[in-house]
Amino acid sequence: MRLLAWNIRQGGGSRLVGIMAALVRHDADVLILSEYRGGDSSDRLRAALRVAGFRHVTELVPPPGRTGVLIASRRGFATHGALCADVPEPYRLVDVELGAVRLTGVYMPNLKAKVPYWEALVAAFAARVDDDTLAIGDFNTCRAFVDEPGAIDATAHFMDRVDAVGFRDLWRHRYPDGREYSWYSHRGNGFRIDHAFLSPGLAARAGAVRYSHDERLAGLSDHSMLLLDLPVRSRRRNPSPQPPRARGGGVNTNAVLPLPLRAGVGGRGPRNLAPHGVAPP
Repeated sequence: MRLLAWNIRQGGGSRLVGIMAALVRHDADVLILSEYRGGDSSDRLRAALRVAGFRHVTELVPPPGRTGVLIASRRGFATHGALCADVPEPYRLVDVELGAVRLTGVYMPNLKAKVPYWEALVAAFAARVDDDTLAIGDFNTCRAFVDEPGAIDATAHFMDRVDAVGFRDLWRHRYPDGREYSWYSHRGNGFRIDHAFLSPGLAARAGAVRYSHDERLAGLSDHSMLLLDLPVRSRRRNPSPQPPRARGGGVNTNAVLPLPLRAGVGGRGPRNLAPHGVAPP
């Protein structure tokens, strides 16, 4: 099961066709899309996802003009709504159950505004440490001198608390000396703020994890994608019917995509994903 997490920078307007083509090209099974805007933009995005075969989406929608996180899947899932109803914008932490895996999609605000979201997430981690659990998305948080060149993030200590609970920042766990950034400021400073935190058991069985920078460099978003492959473990529920697939294993784009989305869409991407060793400029 391939997960794709991406901050789509609201994701509406003229970039939507390119965003959808990029999502289909990576052939993910589950999408975690952060900074998606409520209102008309949400309606257009949801409609495009359905056409592309992601027929199961979370129902929690930000109010018009606000942004949150959306989870979309090719297979059905159990939705649990907001992880915590007590945070100012509950649609920034969305909880679903994918077979045996509990997943929280994350889009945290900036600066100290993210503190209550971190508190809610760390509490959930502590309660779920023995389960197959992960949280993935845009955390707007990074470790000093490791995930950023300096030390400007005043909430970086929450990543230490996550580690103390037992959850793994999977990319950093795999590449302890790696330097790769998922977002750049207007001054050209890089930050790795898009993460996947996994419970110990799930982290031990997880497949490849990597960033894809091509979409950011092409201007589709100001964030890089985060891709994660997980083993499939089912609770023996009846699977939902799936959209048609091409014989080669990729999406049958003629069947599920309108003409504007077909350009540049390839077949199934490689499952053996190698890490990027050096962040692009």
